[in-house]
Amino acid sequence: MGRGRSIASCATSPETPRPKKPLVLYSYEGNQFCRLVREVLSELDIPYELRSAGKGSVRRKELEEITGGSTQCPYLIDPNNDAKMSESKDIIKYLYKKYANFTPPNEVLGAVSKVITPVLRPLFEALAPLQAGSNRNDKSEYDDEIQCAKTEIRNEVKADDIVIYTYSLSPFCREAIAVLDNLGVEYKEISLGHEWIPFLINEGGAQKRAALGKLTGQTSLPNIFMGGESIGGLYEGLVPSLESGSFWKRLKGHRPSGKVLIEEGSFE
Repeated sequence: MGRGRSIASCATSPETPRPKKPLVLYSYEGNQFCRLVREVLSELDIPYELRSAGKGSVRRKELEEITGGSTQCPYLIDPNNDAKMSESKDIIKYLYKKYANFTPPNEVLGAVSKVITPVLRPLFEALAPLQAGSNRNDKSEYDDEIQCAKTEIRNEVKADDIVIYTYSLSPFCREAIAVLDNLGVEYKEISLGHEWIPFLINEGGAQKRAALGKLTGQTSLPNIFMGGESIGGLYEGLVPSLESGSFWKRLKGHRPSGKVLIEEGSFE
């Protein structure tokens, strides 16, 4: 999927930071890393001056003098923050941190989510209670376990401003964690195991997954809570809340950093 064809949602609100002076990018054609940086500059709608520094260019010598001998491209100069850097990964991370409201998750994964989530959601909703033991002979035992799990969840989500229930192997959960980490907010991650399938989910994880379905109507993870209320998953919850600004309103603008990880079934 091509980047830079339109302005990204993380850069469209009036609160998005804007540079007072254009940035400077040393680049040349045929380099995929240079192209990627240019695409990110475009999707964040950042004004910049492009200086072509291909072989034989006088600007290549100019770049060598700036860097003290290196002609590596891309090379970004931000006069607004007195910042200079090479390495496309570092440049992109810097641009999102300085000139976007958040770092968006993987767009390919988002496209996949739009296709598979409507198909898999009914399956997950049907399997979650079965995996938790709803078909056992003693139904009251199952009901008691789910009630205990619901009580535990209510206590957990009230204890911290942001609580996220995850699987450690889920790409959607990893992307959600990355978004929160890039925001620099404090949150509690509660892992139900590696994945939802038997032998990979932690002891008690199946009951908690079924209880999450009862409480929120969502058995898939991640399931993100803010202020004790579920806002949903990654693409249908966290991202829209960041785009609309409701994420920060829920936190009342508070931006602490760090995280606490709890493995379901372990002791703090």
